[in-house]
Amino acid sequence: MSISTRSCCSTSYGSDVRKDSQTVKKAWENELKGRIQAYPGTVDDFITNLVPCTTPFTFDPAAKWVFWAYKPEVGKEVSSYPHLLAGLKKLVAAFETDRKLSFRDTSNLPLDFPFPAFKDQHHETRPDISISFPGETIPSRAWQHIASVIEVKASEGDDPFPRSGQKHVATAAQLAKNARNLMLAHGFLASFVIGIYGRTARIARFDHTCALVSPRIDLERVDGVKALQKFFWHFTHPVVGSTVACNDPTVSRLSAADHAWIRTELQKANAKDWEQHVGDLANGRRIEVYDEETRQSVPYLLYHLIDVNGRLFSRATMVWRAIEDTRIWKDDELVCSPARSGPVKPQIVKEAWRQVVRTAEADFYRQLNKKGVQTGVATMVCGGDLGILEIDLWQKIDEQQRNSQSDPSSPPHLEPEASTSSRASTAPAPEPTPDPLSVYYTTFCCFRNGRPPTAGDGTSDTDQKPWNFDLPRPQHQTCSMLLVDPQLWYLERSHMRMVIDKVGRPLTQFTCTRELIEAVRDAVLGHKRAWEDARVLHRDISVGNILITDEPTDEPNSAGFLHDFDYSSMECEPERLPGEDAHDEGADGGPDVRQKERTGTYYFMAVELVTATPGTIHDCHHDLESFYWVIIWVILRHTSCHRGLLSGSILCERLFKWDTDTLAAAEKSSFLALNLFVPGQNFVIDNNPTLTKLIKELSALVWQNQVVPEDSPVPQIKLTHDTLLDALNAALAPDQVWPTNDWQRCTMLDDHDPRTVPPAVISIPQAVGAPVSPARDAFHRQMHTAHPMATVMPKPTVPLQGAAHSEPRELLRAIASRTGRQMDTVAEAASSMRPMKRQKTGDNTAPLASGSNSAKTSQAGASAGPSQPRRGTGTRARRSANTRQAGSRASKRLAEKTSRGSLKSKDA
Repeated sequence: MSISTRSCCSTSYGSDVRKDSQTVKKAWENELKGRIQAYPGTVDDFITNLVPCTTPFTFDPAAKWVFWAYKPEVGKEVSSYPHLLAGLKKLVAAFETDRKLSFRDTSNLPLDFPFPAFKDQHHETRPDISISFPGETIPSRAWQHIASVIEVKASEGDDPFPRSGQKHVATAAQLAKNARNLMLAHGFLASFVIGIYGRTARIARFDHTCALVSPRIDLERVDGVKALQKFFWHFTHPVVGSTVACNDPTVSRLSAADHAWIRTELQKANAKDWEQHVGDLANGRRIEVYDEETRQSVPYLLYHLIDVNGRLFSRATMVWRAIEDTRIWKDDELVCSPARSGPVKPQIVKEAWRQVVRTAEADFYRQLNKKGVQTGVATMVCGGDLGILEIDLWQKIDEQQRNSQSDPSSPPHLEPEASTSSRASTAPAPEPTPDPLSVYYTTFCCFRNGRPPTAGDGTSDTDQKPWNFDLPRPQHQTCSMLLVDPQLWYLERSHMRMVIDKVGRPLTQFTCTRELIEAVRDAVLGHKRAWEDARVLHRDISVGNILITDEPTDEPNSAGFLHDFDYSSMECEPERLPGEDAHDEGADGGPDVRQKERTGTYYFMAVELVTATPGTIHDCHHDLESFYWVIIWVILRHTSCHRGLLSGSILCERLFKWDTDTLAAAEKSSFLALNLFVPGQNFVIDNNPTLTKLIKELSALVWQNQVVPEDSPVPQIKLTHDTLLDALNAALAPDQVWPTNDWQRCTMLDDHDPRTVPPAVISIPQAVGAPVSPARDAFHRQMHTAHPMATVMPKPTVPLQGAAHSEPRELLRAIASRTGRQMDTVAEAASSMRPMKRQKTGDNTAPLASGSNSAKTSQAGASAGPSQPRRGTGTRARRSANTRQAGSRASKRLAEKTSRGSLKSKDA
């Protein structure tokens, strides 16, 4: 996910994205597989436990027969909408005016993706009926005015949840797309959507882990109508927040005053291109960023969305341009702080839903900061994991309440975690008081019931009992899978936010190729410092994770930097928490290792990882090879280049494949071999001999980096930071001549963003740190046919033969013999000079349907495999940080409490 001034790839994704193509349908089928779960309880339990309410519900007898006139007919659903809308209006007629919902027929109104800058990357949707926020209407066809949706089908046979098949998958996908758009548009922690099938209905709750679907609701029966009315009542009377259930209490809309203040501050700061960045303030938001270092909640105003991961069941990463809100509350309004000096500096806010078994990205940045790693890497200003904070507070309150019940004479009491006043507040820090939820109130309840907190005060509800955790379960860490099966705790996700100080633009927006190579060189240097000084290995080197610095300084090596440490690993031994046994699950290859997805951006993965075999560990030289493939990917798209008669765009079509691991590896091997060993097939960048020479030198290093059979006369020479940096620095020497302004627009008709390719999930059964088996080499050889791997081979003595549209036969035979591949496999990847037809990209919101085992997104999230690098063999699998330990154990304890019913859900 790119922390940049623009999206990584802003070119068109092709017409296939804008319609329900077979590719899109297949992609959503893969996305939903195993992620739609039936709620294990009654409809009443579903509403009570998943939609908690502040005000007791009382059924309105006048609503008994509100749907009597609704009689849908197959093929004539739209004609029945007026009766359905009338029934829905009567259903909420008794609600308070400011809590009343409105309903609108939007079946003929196409709704684009919530953020205009990314609408071309996602196809439109047409919800049958849209539901407003309480007390509001839906004035236009925009997601910002919609709180939920209803999809309507005429027959009960259209109910997709107990069935399978393409028709029912498409029906379920309609709900899923709407749920995704609602969560992105409003920052919802989860979203509720309704499906009406004939005269029955179901309520579905989606989060970023899975969907829970209620039992069927019969609209012809009074108890069914009562259940639907109860849902709407609970939906509009949330325990936390001021709008609807599952809204994020740390998020609110930007007001007109916020808009004006943002514009004023950016103008004062003379921020680069600020006028372009404030064009979509209507989609901006105000958030609270919890900082684990200072234990403070810091307000930020998000005004420009830079990047968004549109997949539903994923990290759902969003990257915003933002400024810290340094104003303070005075007399119920925000005013400028007298303590502030100078304008506010634009920064980057990133939020995502990480897997609870993964180390939080903030932990890696803290490790880098601790070790003084600043050159070539992004710098974190503040940040933390909201899920860990909330679940820790929830557990403490739950324990305190149980202790209070056992000893009524002892009042509930907890020491505060830490001071939580905003950094902008001028009031002196209060003395520690026995307020157990000071952090919770400031971070999670600051917008409770729409009222802002008073300066220096942690709450906005003075009548709220400070020790009572109102929700039956935390919101910022999902627990939907736990309700189905507590053993699946490792699939849950936790909500994190962080602020990054460095801002840059994508590699694809270089002005000249020298700037491109300088940025990559600095990122390699940052990678070197991170690994050697902090023992942090990035593990996801990709085109979106290397940025060109927007405004480089006079400091050396400031042209580019590396960021996005989501999939990193840390080779260190964290302090063991008190009471933690040495045989804890995470220390001996338990679920936090075995179920972790081991991923990277597939296009740029080292050949050895694409065709990984048991015992393969993602090591430093694999990351270094990925830098090479990033450079090639950018050059093929954005420079004038060729190999023989093939242009850069055709080469790119052939080289970066995700169809199968076999073809992907064979293409990369062929590209290296042809450039190095075949006359007339050298890769040439037009009018740029310096870059042409550099690519050939890097190709030789990457060729030597490949794994070789045991009997190979030429050993593997693993890439190192120094060898890679020496080649890059030599090309950037002052005496080298580089062209100016040689960037060109990508001419590919179907220019795919590599982020739409599903992250490669490699299942490797051998645990991290386990000794390499003596039979590894033999097994490796047996796997060559199914998993081809590039190896070092001598320069062929047979000159190029045949027409220009044929690869040299002897070279193909040499590759096949050296790598153990079948001859026809190599030929399939390298014989034709025509661009191989590739599948079109579907909706960027879901993983592409792929025949590759390693490129498929894990639907169960339980791919076994090593998650961290190791030094030596037989070492214990290590955790990276205490925060991660606390989060994983908290999730397991939450699973245990769920299984015994302590989450106030008797059917959980």
